[in-house]
Amino acid sequence: MLSMNTNEIIIDKHSSSIQISNKITAVQRKSYNYMLKIAKNEFKKNSNVRKFRVTADELLIFFGIGSENYSFLKRELSILHKTSVTYNLLGKNQRSKEWGSFSLIAGFTYKKGIIEYSFPHQIEEMILNPKMFGKINLVAIKGLRSRYSIALYELAEDYINVQIPKISLDIFKELIGLEKGQYSSIKDFKKRVIDVAIEEINRSDNISFSLSYEMIKTGRKITHIKFTIHKKEEVLQLRDRQKKFYGWKKEIVDKYKNQTICNNLTEIGYLKWTFFYINQDGFLGKIINDSRTILDKEEALKVWEYLYQNPSKMTIEPLSQYDILMKDFKDRKVEQVTTTVFGDKTVITSKFIDFKIDRDKDSEMFDYFFIKIQREDDSIIWSKNSFSFDDIVVMNFV
Repeated sequence: MLSMNTNEIIIDKHSSSIQISNKITAVQRKSYNYMLKIAKNEFKKNSNVRKFRVTADELLIFFGIGSENYSFLKRELSILHKTSVTYNLLGKNQRSKEWGSFSLIAGFTYKKGIIEYSFPHQIEEMILNPKMFGKINLVAIKGLRSRYSIALYELAEDYINVQIPKISLDIFKELIGLEKGQYSSIKDFKKRVIDVAIEEINRSDNISFSLSYEMIKTGRKITHIKFTIHKKEEVLQLRDRQKKFYGWKKEIVDKYKNQTICNNLTEIGYLKWTFFYINQDGFLGKIINDSRTILDKEEALKVWEYLYQNPSKMTIEPLSQYDILMKDFKDRKVEQVTTTVFGDKTVITSKFIDFKIDRDKDSEMFDYFFIKIQREDDSIIWSKNSFSFDDIVVMNFV
């Protein structure tokens, strides 16, 4: 019997036998993996052995099925023996490009609580002495209830050190054992199959990674699914960072509610005079030319994360229009398009390299600015006319 006082019992399972059409139940797959581990242990002692033994009690006790469920176990093994599966569905074993179909066990006998079994001769070597395999933890499988979870866990272990390729929905449904047409609604498929499996895997203490996924469209139709593996150490670090981040964010919201918090985020694409504020409900918004807009979740998170990494930016800088021009428009290029009476167009690109206030312009409301311009031939001139701040910021910058 395999040791039960451990959180890890590893079986090197051939990739082709992981990537199978999963027509079997969770109990059947668990039993099969256990029987495979027993067989591999025996095979190491004697490479000529082809019949293997396991007691019903071992399977019942190890997987917590119930020590009196002998008839149930016999029924499950009978179905396992009669079930044919297609293997190497994802074609990971590209060298041989082999795929095919087989019964998971060639046959078994059950007598006085002892199960004697063998594997189909076509795949004995593949199963017992694999060259390409995933390291499957039987203790991890023991804690998974859904057959979808077990199939997805084994698939992830098979690709643990490389990226899982994107998988067509048809192939993936075959991998996890859905009948044709079952869960045809993407919403139901996600809710009742994928999310269930992902949640079981991610909360397991005996699995060294977590999974996330995305649906991929071809045109307007969802046709593929892509899984990403996250090592647990990375996940724990991420959760710790997220916990600190959201704690900091709450403090900032409480402190600055109904106040403006900053105006200096040009590094993430905002103009220098865009003011960010927190409204009475704690939502992040922006003010441009006295127009207030609440940011959507994605945009707000981008700003929050930047402020978290750059707390010094959470200040309101007293800025003149000249400061803004020098900070945000110096060295920017502007296109000037001229059209002749004959319809010919000429495009001239100039670079702004300096600004100065027009002291002779008599305006109490705002300043006017001359612009120092570097032309395409590298000559430098000051503009003959001065421009208002608003005139400058709406120019055709490139």
